[in-house]
Amino acid sequence: MATITPKTRNTRTACDRCYELKERCARSAISLACTRCNRLQLSCSITRPIRPVGRRPNNWNASVGAAASNPIISSTNKQRQVDVGFWFHDGINIDFREREQLRFLLNEPQNFGYHLVSRSFELTEHRSLVAFLPAAMPLLKDAFLSYASGLQFVQTGVAVDVDVNASHRYASSAIEVLRSLNVTNIQEAILCLTLGKVLVLSVYSLIGVGAAEICQYCLNTAMVYTNATISWDQDVVSQHSFLMFMETIDCLVHCRKPTQRFPPQQAAIMDRYLGLCLSLLPYYYDLCVINHSMVNNTDTSYLVYLYKKLDEVRVAVDAWRPPPLGDLMHHVETVDMINLLAQAKVYRLAALLVIHRLRYPFGQQDGQANVWANEIMKEFELADWATKQATRCVTMPYIVAAVEIQDFSLRVRALENVTKYVDKFTPTVQRSARQFLSRIWLERDNNITYCWFQSVTKPCPVLQSLEC
Repeated sequence: MATITPKTRNTRTACDRCYELKERCARSAISLACTRCNRLQLSCSITRPIRPVGRRPNNWNASVGAAASNPIISSTNKQRQVDVGFWFHDGINIDFREREQLRFLLNEPQNFGYHLVSRSFELTEHRSLVAFLPAAMPLLKDAFLSYASGLQFVQTGVAVDVDVNASHRYASSAIEVLRSLNVTNIQEAILCLTLGKVLVLSVYSLIGVGAAEICQYCLNTAMVYTNATISWDQDVVSQHSFLMFMETIDCLVHCRKPTQRFPPQQAAIMDRYLGLCLSLLPYYYDLCVINHSMVNNTDTSYLVYLYKKLDEVRVAVDAWRPPPLGDLMHHVETVDMINLLAQAKVYRLAALLVIHRLRYPFGQQDGQANVWANEIMKEFELADWATKQATRCVTMPYIVAAVEIQDFSLRVRALENVTKYVDKFTPTVQRSARQFLSRIWLERDNNITYCWFQSVTKPCPVLQSLEC
């Protein structure tokens, strides 16, 4: 089979022959020959000089450099409408309704903002996800359709059985595509991460379970190539950090060991999902490993070793501060900066609280646990008061702090605030979070549970099938 020279993202996708004939150049994967050359058994290659897609303004080089230096781009900038129909040809099976769903999803950058730490990242996220679509639409189509269906449900709050079932079918088909990917270069590794991220967003919002397994698969599959690239490509860092974060938090809850430890020296100053606290992610990995090692371990000498490691993590987390902001202060609105700093603070406090509960079960040293839990809740309240917006991407710190509440009225208030602080694009997970908190409080009050992450009760939707 003919092969095509690997291309960088944001370049024209037509091969030389299709370009000269002004024919549509379509391929099923980035590294494969296009449909026309494959059918005619021609050599499919790109030897002509390539350039970014679209008309270049006079100050093109300056504008590209400025965009690269600014990690946050204002969501008020105008976004060119995506011509969805141009990406499809006779080889792709898609009906009118699916075209309209993709058009709805891709022409509104805010559709990609629900899982981001700030609305300021919407255009950056939109461009990152859309960049691959012209060349890889057949591979990404079902994942994007599944996400679009789930997003429509979240926005309308009305579950139409046929739409939910269709979204599940799209997700199932996209999972099969993910499993069939043969990752042999960095372009295909990034494609794997992109497909995995969209799938995780869809599965997490609709079902709530299974997202961690997708993260683990993508991270393992792309590991060789992302390890070599993550230090310079901000898009790779963002895709990578999202999958690592989702898996790490799930591993913390279920006492498992995550796939990878995020390199602290490669943590970006500002991340789309973890804001200013991306450099805390390696410490959460360490806590997962220690938690996993403590489960059912009765070796006294080994437990002493684990407690020593726990103390080392505590000292590091206690001393942790967000990275220097530098010029970032001039590019971020005050409202966003307040919430970003609040998010960083609550993730640090939540790590200290988890460390405390790994050493001391419920009933021991509750005073210090209450101090950290109260500080987390107070930080949420102050940021909300100052910005009139709920801090984003803080599901884990909120639940960890809420577990410590013992006053009945405060527990009622915590259940009400789940809607504000647990991911808004995941109504299923919000319902499960309320159920989890209610059950863990009951177990704690009756001395059934001594540590929330070692309880049979877990903050995941599968609990809905269990009887209280």
